[in-house]
Amino acid sequence: MAQMLSNKWFVITGGPSTGKTTLIESFKNDGYNTIPEAARIVIDDALERGISPKELRADEKKFQEDVVRKKLDIESSLKTDEITFFDRGMHDTLAYMHYYNYEIADWILEIHKNAHYKKVFLLSPLDKYVQDYARTEGEDFKLRINDLLENVYTEAGMKPIIVPALNVLERKKFILDRLENN
Repeated sequence: MAQMLSNKWFVITGGPSTGKTTLIESFKNDGYNTIPEAARIVIDDALERGISPKELRADEKKFQEDVVRKKLDIESSLKTDEITFFDRGMHDTLAYMHYYNYEIADWILEIHKNAHYKKVFLLSPLDKYVQDYARTEGEDFKLRINDLLENVYTEAGMKPIIVPALNVLERKKFILDRLENN
């Protein structure tokens, strides 16, 4: 994996329905390099093969491991010198595995030990929770997972910057103002 402390990779993370994808799309529309959420890629690939999200996630641990593999594939192919916004980073999987109380395999821990992002932005929860085809968690899940996300990134030496529950343009400005500062 090509992550170095000098990369220009920025993670936008948070619980389900916190506005991550909307924010990533806004950065993409402004011409920034963006990486979609790996879990959605895995789910969309399964749907193309006729496998429903419910079937795919019947073995949640395997699903989370597949997401790690997808993230590794994606990150291994990226340049580190281009500003890139990720819809979730590698460490999100650790938070999910902690939530489900799964034992984390050594190969996953090794990947996470080597993964690093310049900054991590943790989105505060929004008032409205929106269910969709890929979002199987309940509304109360987003608060618990936000705490776990903050913990796993902090433990990895990347203390998340908390992004308040603002509109998209205000959140984007908040993040852009902090890309090189703080």
